[in-house]
Amino acid sequence: MDLLDRVLEVYNVKNGAVAKQLYLRFIDLTLEKNKLLNLTAIVDRDEFVIKHIADSLSLLKFIQDHNQNTFSAIDIGSGFGVPGLILKIAVPSMSIVLNDSNRKKCNFIIEAKDYLGLSGVEVVCARAEQLGKNTHYRERFDFAFARAVDRLNILCEYALPLLKEGGVFLAQKGYECDSEVDEAKGAVELLGGTIENIERFFLPESEYKRSVIVIRKLRQTPMNFPRNTKQILKKPL
Repeated sequence: MDLLDRVLEVYNVKNGAVAKQLYLRFIDLTLEKNKLLNLTAIVDRDEFVIKHIADSLSLLKFIQDHNQNTFSAIDIGSGFGVPGLILKIAVPSMSIVLNDSNRKKCNFIIEAKDYLGLSGVEVVCARAEQLGKNTHYRERFDFAFARAVDRLNILCEYALPLLKEGGVFLAQKGYECDSEVDEAKGAVELLGGTIENIERFFLPESEYKRSVIVIRKLRQTPMNFPRNTKQILKKPL
């Protein structure tokens, strides 16, 4: 049993044999295109399995608790499709929007999802706050994911307007995230949410420590949010 097999077993990926082949193809494609597009600093295959695939699959437990067979999600700042494409492979019934503002990365995601034969995947190349103001995307999703480097109070202003009432924002962060959580409490409340949980863990087969902050949307986000990028970054909530 190789590293990828062990990771899929840890996360109880249902369609393990099919998923493994798709993950291997995704790794091959990413590392090949990375030579031109600078998609990731991680070029060691085992490190890729841990820091991209296992890290993405750590969200599975939160979305598998969802009580519907089909549900919708958005991956904000998806980069080269992580965690969104990784989760889509593990949960084929999920409908997902992959959002990034970088055109080259969006073009790669489109190529990757076609190469992998994935349906139910929409790629939107735009700033996240533009989606939050668009009636087609606002208040639409059951889940929002973000593995971006922005601080939590900034990410919340992007994510919460996109969620349905009752929807969940899963923010992936480093192990030590208490200061960010404290800093974001006012923003979460203002945007209509509540911080339900912070789960800390080691990724399997590694000493890599991560956390997932679980934020549930309780009520509609006021229409004046999200603001434009300059306001969000200059004066975070």
